[in-house]
Amino acid sequence: MAKRKSKPELSGISAVSPAEAYEAAYFARKCGLTRDEALKIMREAQRSAETTVFSSAKRQKLA
Repeated sequence: MAKRKSKPELSGISAVSPAEAYEAAYFARKCGLTRDEALKIMREAQRSAETTVFSSAKRQKLA
């Protein structure tokens, strides 16, 4: 019986959900970027949004 080959990773960035990969591919096509660049931008924006939400919640507790 032949060995099962492992699937190559779609991106250099780990743990990509199918929805995230689809969105990154769409964004890359529309903006003329690579899929990895688009995914990196999306994740940076997500981290920035999470930080902003956390900061505003912290400010509300202090007030």
